[in-house]
Amino acid sequence: MGSVITVVVPIYNVERYLPECLSSLASQTYPDLDIVLVDDGSTDGSAEVAQRQVAGDSRFRLVRQPNRGLGAARNVGIDFGTGDYLTFVDSDDVLPPYALEVLVGALEQTGSDFATGNVALFTSRGLRQSPLHRGTHRNTRLRITLKDQRNLVYDRLACNKVFRRSFWERHGLRFPEGVRYEDIPVTIPAYALAESVDVIDLPVYYWRQREAGAEASISQRQTEVRNLIDRFAAVDSASRSLAGLGDGKLKDWYDETVLQSDLRMFLDLLPDVDHAYRIQFLDLTADYLSRVDARVVDRLIPRLRVAWRLAQARALTELVTVVAASRAGAIAPVVRRGRGHYVQLPLLDDPHPAAPAHLFRAPEGIRTEVHEARWSEGQLHVRGFAYDVARGAERPWRSARMLWLREDSGQRRRVLLATRAHHVAQAPSPVPYGWAGFDIRVDPARLRGRGDWQAGDWSFNVALFGAARPQRRTLGLGEARPALPARWVADGVRVVPYARSGRLCLRVERPAVWVTATRVDGDALLVEGAALTRPTTAVLRLTRVSGVTWRTYPVRPDEVGTAWSARIPTADLVAGSGLRDRPVLVGEAGAGWRVGFADVGGGDAQDLPVLPDFVGVRHTVGDVELVARPSDDEVLWVRALPPGPVVHGVDLTDGILTLTGELPGAQSGWGDLRVVLRRREGTDPAELPPPDIEVLTDVVEGRWTARLPLVGEASPPDGDWVPLYRCAETTSPIDLPFDATARRLLPRDVTVRGRRVELLPDQVRETLRIGPTVPRP
Repeated sequence: MGSVITVVVPIYNVERYLPECLSSLASQTYPDLDIVLVDDGSTDGSAEVAQRQVAGDSRFRLVRQPNRGLGAARNVGIDFGTGDYLTFVDSDDVLPPYALEVLVGALEQTGSDFATGNVALFTSRGLRQSPLHRGTHRNTRLRITLKDQRNLVYDRLACNKVFRRSFWERHGLRFPEGVRYEDIPVTIPAYALAESVDVIDLPVYYWRQREAGAEASISQRQTEVRNLIDRFAAVDSASRSLAGLGDGKLKDWYDETVLQSDLRMFLDLLPDVDHAYRIQFLDLTADYLSRVDARVVDRLIPRLRVAWRLAQARALTELVTVVAASRAGAIAPVVRRGRGHYVQLPLLDDPHPAAPAHLFRAPEGIRTEVHEARWSEGQLHVRGFAYDVARGAERPWRSARMLWLREDSGQRRRVLLATRAHHVAQAPSPVPYGWAGFDIRVDPARLRGRGDWQAGDWSFNVALFGAARPQRRTLGLGEARPALPARWVADGVRVVPYARSGRLCLRVERPAVWVTATRVDGDALLVEGAALTRPTTAVLRLTRVSGVTWRTYPVRPDEVGTAWSARIPTADLVAGSGLRDRPVLVGEAGAGWRVGFADVGGGDAQDLPVLPDFVGVRHTVGDVELVARPSDDEVLWVRALPPGPVVHGVDLTDGILTLTGELPGAQSGWGDLRVVLRRREGTDPAELPPPDIEVLTDVVEGRWTARLPLVGEASPPDGDWVPLYRCAETTSPIDLPFDATARRLLPRDVTVRGRRVELLPDQVRETLRIGPTVPRP
């Protein structure tokens, strides 16, 4: 028996959602669970649902008490728990099957005090990335502290974490009782107290967003005065805790976060609430800001600098005016005044004593984003935009730029890149930047130098001209985060685009080991490869997340030469998938393992690149399909999926998108197969999304073809659409996967009668983006 984890689940009037939550706990791939259900005086059938679960599974226990609130219920569960680790799950939310295994696995390997995982928002239409955790959990980072990654103060949920009980008890952590927002006074001090934490990029928690017609959650009832008071109390408690630890820098980081996120949502409500709410807000703000360093406010963006200064001065009329003109959705333009650039907010030209002109000064610097990276005719094509955030790029002659590659070590060579400007469709912005677009091509031969190929890393850089002095920075990826495909460019040489700290980089690799083929051999997935030297003490190391070992399997070298092979039992993969008797959600990454090559004695694993003609293998075991295929960076990746159709071919001609593919081995039940397009959700779960679009799909002798007109009445409206499929075997649509051959054809784009259509690869799914072409000025 391994380390036991106590899972505390407070329950209060969630009969509608509780079965799905408990089922997700019961299906965890981590077996040693102590699940404490705390019924907090439910008046519906929640307690009966919980009791049925307890009766059928000895890992569940039920504690019943009169209603005392979420914090008290969690504390009771902690006291009843017996595990070495602690975690918390709200009773309307869901865990993916691997969640606890991944978090505990990281802690067992690193010895950190707690682990925190990525979060996906969850509705009836599927999953999408939680905006709050997009930046904090972009990459897996093990054994770090809050000082190593300051934006972790945005990660204030308790439920996406697993804590060591010894850490929890050593610091006397308890949830506050009788208030809302119980997580903040615990998680923020925990980050400061921890000697190290593990940050996991894989989603481990599906956070339900209540939809139209459902009872609103606490976070959706912001206009209640009690919510206002409790939120201020929660952040104030956390801020005071950080002050008590004697680290002023940590407190300043947190206060800055609070003013631009936690409390900003109440600031933005001021034009819509009554006078009593506004006065309460001013009282709470004055008290909180009395303990905030003035320099923290000065570091905020202009609209927040101005608003918080007005709030502190109790200038209510002016404050409401500024907020109404600049809150979420409103864009205040940047204007030139004298020799500087300023954000045109109310009071800029009619100053208030609490809001002097320097508070309106526009930020400086370069904003960059990379939209696409693709290989064509042996060269890497990169498209994106770069512009001065104060000046914009409204005309071609205001967008002069230079891009180059710089070698990070060795000779530190520079390679100037030919750059073509182009127009981009811009989002609402304080400055127009339509001509900020760039298109560059990287010829790998230019990275070679005069001699043989040398392994090493290169960073992309950009400089802008036209201001008083040129500005330069490394090329940031921005929020788009496109697929970054790798390629073999010469015998034994790969060029790999990758992200490093949010920036686009290139790596020239001389792999010492690689995969030549995969196939099914009896009850195992057989991986075959070669190496520069004969591997005598090697293992294959499978990881769900970077740096955290899931399983290892011995590598067997051939008797002669440098070829090798390894067997991965299919039973291990099926058991680790967590897919049996569980529906897959739209947008769910599912079970996946990166395959690395390591010495049996330990050390870092090497990625296993695949050869250019590698196509992988698909194999069905019961109700789980195992797929060995290359990832976007062309290394070996194994996924477990429900058996279903897979896209093999993509065509965008004659105004029609055509997808073709094959059905799984058992072809019964697929006669009514339909490819379905679903609009990607926006940020507001209450917004009514457009209906799904069914695509004409033909099935003939185990093959299927779907044809979608891109113009005319049958074409989809503009927007981002995700391809799914449904049939008689599925209760709801499922993501339609693309195989290695099809993904290598992406991205694809075409312009049809003024509409630009792009089919773009993503880490989990593909996206069909449709929109008008951008008119040239």
